[in-house]
Amino acid sequence: MVSALNVGNTVLNKAFAENIDITPMKLQKIIYFIYRDYLKKTNDSLFDERFAVWKYGPVIPSIYTTFKHYGSNAIKEYATENDGKTVLIVNTNNSPNFKGVIENVWENCKYLDGIYLSSLTHQQGSAWRKAYDRNDSYLSDEDIKSEEVSF
Repeated sequence: MVSALNVGNTVLNKAFAENIDITPMKLQKIIYFIYRDYLKKTNDSLFDERFAVWKYGPVIPSIYTTFKHYGSNAIKEYATENDGKTVLIVNTNNSPNFKGVIENVWENCKYLDGIYLSSLTHQQGSAWRKAYDRNDSYLSDEDIKSEEVSF
């Protein structure tokens, strides 16, 4: 299993390689869609950290904390550990399922902005909407897995 920060750095690696700006909000939503699609494909969680129900959609607290200083600006550096070492990027060659999911989500989302991606997570029937309506603090994997929102 990987961490949310590993997945975030993997997405950033793609963004940096293609010179595509990615804001913290956009990163959050892309990670969410990767998690969702991986869960649907494999029936396994991609990482342990849960998505919190925040105003603008699902949020991984560690991703928020790591990149919040960018505000609504493009992220310029990878996530690092407290000791300054860069958090690893996922070797997608070791997991064909993860590779397929991240490639698909990236191709569908890379030119979309964070506000639009956030609006997708707020649609009726979305895992975020269900958790929000129940006043839950976190999204459930069961709701995420049953979500039918598409790009």
